[in-house]
Amino acid sequence: MAILVRTKGQKWLPAKRLEFKDESDLQRVLHESPDLIMTHEEELPAVFIREAALRGSGFTDLVGVDASGNVLIIETKLAKNREIRREVIGQVLGYAAFLWGMSYEEFDELFKSRAGKSIADLFLEKSESISIEEIIASITGNLEQGRFKLLIAVDDINPELEKIIAYISNFRSGLLLEALEVKIYQQGETEIFVPQRHGQAIGAGGGGSPTSLTIDDVIAGAPDDHSRRLLSVLIEQWSKLGHTVQPRTAGPTFQADVRGQLQPIFWAFRNRVQALMSTLPRRGVAADVVAKYRSALAALPGFDSKSMMSDARPAIFFSGISEAEIRNFVIESAKVVEEWRRAAKACILFSLRTHKVHFLAIQRRRRASFGD
Repeated sequence: MAILVRTKGQKWLPAKRLEFKDESDLQRVLHESPDLIMTHEEELPAVFIREAALRGSGFTDLVGVDASGNVLIIETKLAKNREIRREVIGQVLGYAAFLWGMSYEEFDELFKSRAGKSIADLFLEKSESISIEEIIASITGNLEQGRFKLLIAVDDINPELEKIIAYISNFRSGLLLEALEVKIYQQGETEIFVPQRHGQAIGAGGGGSPTSLTIDDVIAGAPDDHSRRLLSVLIEQWSKLGHTVQPRTAGPTFQADVRGQLQPIFWAFRNRVQALMSTLPRRGVAADVVAKYRSALAALPGFDSKSMMSDARPAIFFSGISEAEIRNFVIESAKVVEEWRRAAKACILFSLRTHKVHFLAIQRRRRASFGD
């Protein structure tokens, strides 16, 4: 198919197709311009790293995440490479299998080792309004359940690869596999990127992205009766205090209203609850309040004291605690909310007093000037 380009009012001119020198050239183009890798949610920013080392599985060409917490695994192949046929499917599935069950901390280390920055830092560079807590929770859930978006980027797709991808995409297995055919043309100083997708991703629910779980989904998905019971108690006790439990893709977030804004306090997953120690100070909780929270949790039976005192997001697994401990966890978490609200109220009162003093000073100066 010919690509024609023109400047308005001028005649149409044919654009010349540019060839990729090798697969690293295609990889570089996609890495430098991640917006070219459309994720069906084109407005969402995404971050990628190149050639992440996966022990026993080799090096992935590109691994990325978008602002919904979707994990993307991309393998690049040129038409002249014989592996563009069946082998590339095995490669990308092998990378997915290696990432399945990986902890968020291990996954984040891949980004730190290749980009020199954490996933959170890379996203905050793009926008400070992004909810890092929700991204991390979604990534955690996707890694745990093996929900990935697999993309094979090629310069020319062949019929065999196209048919394999169409076949896999036809099954509602939750596997999201597509091919991205990438062609670049040039006319003068203008370059044109022409992408074409093959194998529309079909998830378990018929869409490209996993939907939020309901509370019942979360409880039903717990691995055993004990975990289901503790999840139910956790949700019930937090709700009784007048706080909010909101289902998300990976699990529910437990929030509290502070100055009219819902703030995340902790998350829950199928088999554990996770405190947001690194998030609380960033959102305005005093350091001494967080320190007391850490110490209180570290003293609870079944809680890993070292993790509670040092980890950014310490996890408490239901298998190691009782119902009494989960109730105490809720109590200690609620204390953080009360301290946060008290400090926020004091800040408002101080601000009002400051404004009042300033206003009275202005009034006195005005009266003095009129008196003169």
